[in-house]
Amino acid sequence: MKFTQILNIFLIIFFISGCSFLSSFARENPNERYNEEGEDFVTNSETEDLEISNDYPYPSIQNNPSSQNELPRPKKIFSSGNSEKVEIRRLGEIYWIYIEALPSKMWALTKDLLAAQYDIESEDPTSGKIKAKSKANGEDINIILEHGIRNNSSEIYLEDNNGAAVDIGFYNSFSNYFVENLPGYQGNSLAAQSLNLNKKTRIVYVQKEIGIEFKLTFERTWSAISRALERSNLEIKDRNRELKYFQVSVDEDDNNFFGFFSRSNNAADVDYELTFTQSGENTILEFKKLSNTSISVNDLVDQINENLS
Repeated sequence: MKFTQILNIFLIIFFISGCSFLSSFARENPNERYNEEGEDFVTNSETEDLEISNDYPYPSIQNNPSSQNELPRPKKIFSSGNSEKVEIRRLGEIYWIYIEALPSKMWALTKDLLAAQYDIESEDPTSGKIKAKSKANGEDINIILEHGIRNNSSEIYLEDNNGAAVDIGFYNSFSNYFVENLPGYQGNSLAAQSLNLNKKTRIVYVQKEIGIEFKLTFERTWSAISRALERSNLEIKDRNRELKYFQVSVDEDDNNFFGFFSRSNNAADVDYELTFTQSGENTILEFKKLSNTSISVNDLVDQINENLS
């Protein structure tokens, strides 16, 4: 019994001393854990500027009351043909074969043609160049395959070792083969896929207005636009190759009630002037509105786009 009393007294003393020990760690301010300050935040002004690749340019914002309620249009994609048309084209002393098919497809088909009649000495699918020798007479021929002006189209140039166009007979032979074998052809070249991306036209913005940039000389661009205008519903009022411009009148829809009152009664009015400027080795086509026609620059670009080839 005496031992039990001593043990109880010991436990009580231990419990009281333990509580007093823990109470010494009690905080007067329960929020004092937030009193300590860490390192300062780094602001934007103290960080280095990031290098941003502007792969998707857009025009500057402008105050245009007539378009303040219009939604922005998506970036234009040049139209593509699906007729698999094959034509021999000429501009001065330059010949080429125009085909409405992707370059990667035409690379495979051209290789099939060469396998039967030529020995391939070298080829580079990324640049679209093939050097071959005729099995019949040993004559060299250089084939250059490029993406065409129209989306999903191809252009094939046939040259000799001096870079001059070969005899027209070669062009006829190649084009006849393509006409016969292209319909239903399922071949494609993975190695030549990069040729599909190397397009010759793209939409640009010049002084806040839409334009078209061509990876072509002025002479070739002039020829392509002339052909597109003649195929569209645009009437050429004036043209001057030396001054590098076209003046056109658009054919508005007669069923458009508002469009009827939006233009002048003078049918000879010029609605747009198309001007050409050089940008390095490229050519830029710009559009200047000269009348109150309801046809916008975007509509005009669409019409030209649909008839490019």
